[in-house]
Amino acid sequence: MRSKLYILTFFILLSVTAFGQTITIGHIHYQLMPGAKAIVVQGQYEGHITIPEKIKYQDQLYTVEEIGYAAFNEAAGLISVKLPNTIHTIRQRAFGDCKILKEINIPSSVERLEGAVFANCTSLTSIYLPRSVAFIGQYAFSGCERLASIEVDKHNQHFTASDGILYDKEMKVLIKVPDSRASYTFPSSVTSFLTEAFEGNKNIKAIDLPGTVKSIPHHAFLNCSSLRVFHIPANVELIGLSAFNGCDAMTSFTVDERNRQYSSVDGILYNYDKTILIKCPETRSEVTIAKSVTAIESWAFFRCKKLAEITLPESVTKIGMSAFVQCDALKTLKILSGKQVDMKGSIFAGRTKAVTVLVPEAVISTYRNSSNLDIKELNYQAY
Repeated sequence: MRSKLYILTFFILLSVTAFGQTITIGHIHYQLMPGAKAIVVQGQYEGHITIPEKIKYQDQLYTVEEIGYAAFNEAAGLISVKLPNTIHTIRQRAFGDCKILKEINIPSSVERLEGAVFANCTSLTSIYLPRSVAFIGQYAFSGCERLASIEVDKHNQHFTASDGILYDKEMKVLIKVPDSRASYTFPSSVTSFLTEAFEGNKNIKAIDLPGTVKSIPHHAFLNCSSLRVFHIPANVELIGLSAFNGCDAMTSFTVDERNRQYSSVDGILYNYDKTILIKCPETRSEVTIAKSVTAIESWAFFRCKKLAEITLPESVTKIGMSAFVQCDALKTLKILSGKQVDMKGSIFAGRTKAVTVLVPEAVISTYRNSSNLDIKELNYQAY
C-alpha cells in the first residue's frame, strides 16, 4: 500500500513539474499546460516565424492554443508571423512594439484579442479580423502609425468595418480609425466612440462630431498633433479629463451657442458658466482668463510651451493636478486671490526650471507652511 502511495505521489510530482514549465522547440518558447495544451511565451524572436499547431515533448503531443502575455513584445527584428488555426486567444501586448512587423494572420479560431495586442506596431498596414473574434481589448491597435485599414469578416457577430474603419456590429460605437487616416466622417448611426478611436493619430486634421454623440471620452484626442481647431457641438454633455492633451497644433476651441454644458472665450474651453477653465490651446503665447473662473482644471495648460506668464484672477480658488505640466517657457504664475488657493500636487511636474509664484505678501507664509510638500517648496514672492 505504501509503495503504491509513493508511486502515485511520484506521478503527481512529475505532472506538476511538466505542467507550467517552459520548453524551446525550433527557437520558439512554449509553456506546457494541463490538458495537453501549450502557450507561446516570451523569447528572442526575429525574422519570419511560423507557429505550429502541435508540438511534441517527451512523447506527448501538445496543441498550441494561445499566444501569451507579451510573448513577442519588443521583438525588434520580427518581420512576419504565421499563426495556426488552433490559437483561440492572443494575450495583452503579445506583439506590442514590434516595430518592423509587417505581416500577421489572425486565424479563424481566434476569439480574443486582448489589450494593446498590436500597440506600436508601426509597420503594420492592414489587419483582418475573422468571424470568430468576439472580444477586442483596449488599445489593441494604438500607435500603429501606418495602419490604413481594418477589415472584418461579414459573418462576424460582434464587429464590422466600413471603409477600413472598425465599429461594433450595429455601427453605433466607433472603435478605431486607423492612425494613417487624415480625415474621417462619422456615420449617422454612431452614438459613441472609444478612447482609442483617435488617440495618438498624428495625421487627423479635423473632427466633426455628429449630433448623435453626447460625450468625449478621457484622453480621446491625446497626441492628435495635427488637430488645429475643435468645435464642440450643441449635443455634447461630457468631456473627459485630458481629452485634448498633446494637441500641440490646436489654436482654438469653439462651442455651439446652444450647448448648455460648455463655452469658449477667445478660443479657450470653459464649462458653461465659465467658472472652470478646462483647456487652453497649446499654441498660445498669451492668455487672458475669464474673471468668473474659480477653478483651473487638471492638465488645463498642459504643454502650453510658449506661455511665459499666467495671471489667475482673484476669483480662482483651486488649481488642479498637473495644470501647468510641460509649460517650458513659463517663468511666472501670478495669483491675485488674497486667500490661499487650493493647489493639487505637482502643478509644475517635470519642469527643470523654477517658476516664480507671485501672491499677495499676506499669504506667502500660509503657502510656505502648507502640509503639501509639492506646494510648500514653490518659489513664492510678493507682487
